[in-house]
Amino acid sequence: MFLPYGTDAPVYHYPVATIGIIATNVALFLFTGMGDYGAYDWLILEFDRINPLQWVTSAFMHASWSHLIGNMIFLWCFGLIIEGKLGWQRFGLLYLGLTLADGAIGQMPMFLLTDGRGGALGASGVIFALLAVALIWAPANDIHFFYAWSYFFCGTIEIPISVVAFFYFAIEFLQVIWTGISMSTPMLHLLGMSIGIPFAILMLKHDLVDCEGWDLFSRLGIPSTKTGRGSKLKGSASVNESTHRSRLATNTVSTTGVAPTTRFATNRAFVGSGESSGPKRDPGTKRDTRAKRDPGAKAFESFSQALRANRIEDAIESFARLRDHSCIAAVPDSSLVAYANLLSQNDRHVQRILPLRYLSSRPSKYSNSACLQLAIVYLRHSDDPQAAAEVLRNMRLPLNERIASTRKKLLREANTRLLAQQAGEAERVG
Repeated sequence: MFLPYGTDAPVYHYPVATIGIIATNVALFLFTGMGDYGAYDWLILEFDRINPLQWVTSAFMHASWSHLIGNMIFLWCFGLIIEGKLGWQRFGLLYLGLTLADGAIGQMPMFLLTDGRGGALGASGVIFALLAVALIWAPANDIHFFYAWSYFFCGTIEIPISVVAFFYFAIEFLQVIWTGISMSTPMLHLLGMSIGIPFAILMLKHDLVDCEGWDLFSRLGIPSTKTGRGSKLKGSASVNESTHRSRLATNTVSTTGVAPTTRFATNRAFVGSGESSGPKRDPGTKRDTRAKRDPGAKAFESFSQALRANRIEDAIESFARLRDHSCIAAVPDSSLVAYANLLSQNDRHVQRILPLRYLSSRPSKYSNSACLQLAIVYLRHSDDPQAAAEVLRNMRLPLNERIASTRKKLLREANTRLLAQQAGEAERVG
């Protein structure tokens, strides 16, 4: 079982709309019979008519508790990413637009091209649309998953949004191919993704979202806005993230995540013949809008730009301002990795201590690699074997074989140097 619970993307706007949408889904589920929606079938997407009201209401109806809970977990995850960039007002409008489009693309073809039997309900079509939006706007950010395999094997894992999106697209696409092209739960999911993509691209093109140049098109070198600058993704890595990650893992092993192996838990219920197959911002005012940002947001933007341009002094200055405003917690792991690597490239090893300490204290896949790098800095550049030994002893368990081996060698080196220091101090006292 894989369940998403968060993301490494910093949240610049509190998820007010996401919480409100979740609360509305739960309330409507409780007030309409908790899945026994017989008296409220006028709220689901009926295929024997065209009713724009149902385009909206059907996305708030669910067939069972598991159907509702699964959808709301994924809605929270993707809503956090997208509303974190837009704020509650624009996210609310986006969600409404996606809901209308998803309902229309589900109801109209069935009414016009079939006998009109059956219907659909659930938020997963819109959630797949949000997944597509997140893929376009934040492909490099990770989603945090909790996984469980029986009672003895469980933990957390971070998976890039691009991998998550490709996985679920492949699963739904293969099901459609296997079962035949017809209106079904997998087809509704694919239709949801298909409407999310144009919404995401249009908002990028008209500069209605700020992705800091790390949207999918900018990462591929394709201009996505009117000005050709590309939008900017808060919280993604700096240029050549894979290189940065591999450099941080030099002499170590980074614990990279793998894609989940279970179906999306947010199946939209497709009702056929009575049976269910499954449970603005104006570009001209951009300068003025940015001027209203708090100092922490400005410092983060400067920090991201400095990393992208490999400007070491600007990065150090911006990082200091982030610390002054107590904003380091909002800096994603990938950006701290990039900063640590930039410092290493410029032989600023002692200054690597701070970002490595932040990374080592976080429960992420970079934690143990950062601990090893931090110990190396303490040993070979700060001559502080005691600090190195303390860092190594506090590494999170369990360790894979290669990391455990590297840790053992560094501990041996730290203890040897510590004994040598103690012997030298004893001789001086004598």
